[in-house]
Parts: sequence; structure tokens; C-alpha cells
Amino acid sequence: MKMVTNNLGIAEVINNALATQAVYGVSYSLIGLEQNEQHYLGYQGSGADKIAIRPDLEYDLASLTKVVGTTTRVLQLLEVGKLHLTDQIGNFLIGLNYPELTIEQLLLHNSGLPADITNHAQLTRPELVAQIKQAELIYPTGSQTVYSDLGFILLGWIIATIDGDLAASLSKHVFEPITMQQTGYNLTDRPAVDFVPTENLPERGGIIRGKVHDQKAFLLAGQSGHAGLFSTLTDLSKFAAMYLHHGIYKGKQILQPASFALLQHYYQNGRTLGWQRWSPQGMKIWHTGFTGTSIALDLEQQIGFVCLTNRIYPHRQNQAWLKWRKLAIGLFFAEPEVINYD
Repeated sequence: MKMVTNNLGIAEVINNALATQAVYGVSYSLIGLEQNEQHYLGYQGSGADKIAIRPDLEYDLASLTKVVGTTTRVLQLLEVGKLHLTDQIGNFLIGLNYPELTIEQLLLHNSGLPADITNHAQLTRPELVAQIKQAELIYPTGSQTVYSDLGFILLGWIIATIDGDLAASLSKHVFEPITMQQTGYNLTDRPAVDFVPTENLPERGGIIRGKVHDQKAFLLAGQSGHAGLFSTLTDLSKFAAMYLHHGIYKGKQILQPASFALLQHYYQNGRTLGWQRWSPQGMKIWHTGFTGTSIALDLEQQIGFVCLTNRIYPHRQNQAWLKWRKLAIGLFFAEPEVINYD
């Protein structure tokens, strides 16, 4: 029987975070071959947002988009030979300053690209696209690991080049086969009350609810490889279960064994393809999102931990949740994180 053995410790951490008002509410699940716990605690916010957390609320996944959507689809494209890790990105995109960068380098965040575009809040969409394509390298390719939104924006564009449209590709090849019916970009068909609020941004009209929070994704019409997806705890638990069953969900092979061999093969400065790795040993992969989201998976033990919050509500200055989140993930993995980043 494979179960999360530190479930009580994780629950204590999350309840302490709520008691100290690090966040207003938490939705989390613990998943194993003999376990499927889902917990909904606290509220969406304060004042008019003091609404009890309930099942199937939509969360802005922020950078979980990178692994739930982009990395999963890239792995599928690698499996069928439509992409290769050594492919240069200039084979798919035009107007690039560094067309020789490879798919592997973008996935490993060691391309040399900067983490972000510093002045994106003042840009139009065409200006943002131009700055991403023309970004200068900030270190020699392969010499460091610098987590970069830009690399995953480019990967999203490459998926769109191959498949025709990023949102349609992820829906067809990832979400629909896993019956993730409440996951996608720009979920305008759902009422606002189904979304947890993210941040109070006066420059965007106040509390953001149901619209993508990330400014670059917002400029890119809500659809990007680095951010923009919305999902629920139920859907993300299904996604986690697919990974824990070695790519299979209810008899459907979503990812092939070759993809898991690739994830196992790479460990560079705490990263594998797309995902972070907790330690060089085993297969403990994880990722977080700026809005307060996280997924942690132990592929060997076949257990998972999905935890969703709106930790930047009402503003991003409140960073208290970050400490509690890391503590909960450490309890889930049952070992200290190995930190040897550049």
C-alpha cells in the first residue's frame, strides 16, 4: 500500500499557516495508489471575498503552466519525433537573436536567457514579443541555471508552430485524455464566483478574478507556455495520478516510458526537463507557481501532493506562505532538499 505517510504533519503545517494568516485558504490533495484525500480549508479572502473554499474552485496556476501544460506536451512531441532535444529553436521560430539555442537548454533553464523582461508592464503585445525574441543572453549558454519565463514562452510558441494552436494542443493531447474538464486558458464560460481572486492591482481595475495574473501572459492574450492556465484541485489530482501511474490514466498512455527515462536522466543544479528535482537520488519532482500553487510528485513511491492557494491576495508583499509551502513539501518528500544551485 503506497500512501503519503506524513499526512498529519502536512495538515499541521497548513493549519498553522492558516492560523497565522499566511494565506486565507488552502485546497490540497494527497494522492497514492491507495489514497485520494482532498481538503478545502479557510476562505478566498477577506471582506466581500470571505467566501468558504469549496471543491472545484478555479486557481490561476501561474508557473505550474510550465509543467502541467508545456513540459508534458513537449515530452509527447519528443516521443513521436516531432521535436528533438538537440533541435535549435530557430528551426521553428523566426526573428530570434539566438536561434541556435536548443529545446534541451530551454527545458533546463540553462540557455543564458534572462529570467524576465524587466519593463513588461509598460509594453504593448508586439513590443513584448519583440523583446522576448531579441533578448540578450546574460551568461554563456550552459554555464549556469537561471529560471526563465522567456524560455517557456518560446517553447509555447514552438508547440503552437507544430500543432497549430497552444490552447487547442494542450486540450487535445493533455487535458482531454486525462478528463481535466476544468483546465485551460481564458475560461470565460465560467462565472467569476468559480475563481479565487489573485491580487489587488489598481492598474488593472482592482481585484483580479478569472483573468490571468501574470502580466506577460495577459499581454499575450492569456495564452502562454510559461503561465496562463487555470485549473482545479480535482483536475490537478488527476494530472498527478497520471504521472504517478507512469504516464497512464484510466488505461490511456498519455506519456511513454521514454519520457520518464529522460526525467530520470537529468539532474542539473536541482532541475530536470521542465521540473525541479528535490535531490539527485530517486525521482522526486516538483514545481511552484507565483500565485501560491505547487505540485510535488515522488514517482518511485507513487505518491503526490497538490497544494493550491492565492498567496498573493490581496498583494504580493505577503510572502509568509512561501516558508510554509516549502516546509510542507519537505515533509511530503520526507527528506531535506539538496541545494546546490549556481
